[in-house]
Amino acid sequence: MSSSNVADEQDQRGRTSSMLLWSRITELEDLLQKLGKMEDLLIELAQLHHDIAARVGEDMNVAVETAIEGTELRKNVDVSFSMVLGKVIRGKM
Repeated sequence: MSSSNVADEQDQRGRTSSMLLWSRITELEDLLQKLGKMEDLLIELAQLHHDIAARVGEDMNVAVETAIEGTELRKNVDVSFSMVLGKVIRGKM
């Protein structure tokens, strides 16, 4: 093999390696952009989760308050209702 052929072959390998390297760099840049977008979406998702959790917490507080009020009302109504029901059953109403 002549020295010019060896030089040409090395030159060709260098160009091929350079093209592959630039191809990989381009792919990495694309991946970095996609990761940046994914990070933004994850941040939005975390904020949405936080908002939903806060709303559910508020709803749970209202539900607990309502349950407590309902229990108190039931205690107050239970006695009166029992008396009325007893009278109806006995035919006094």
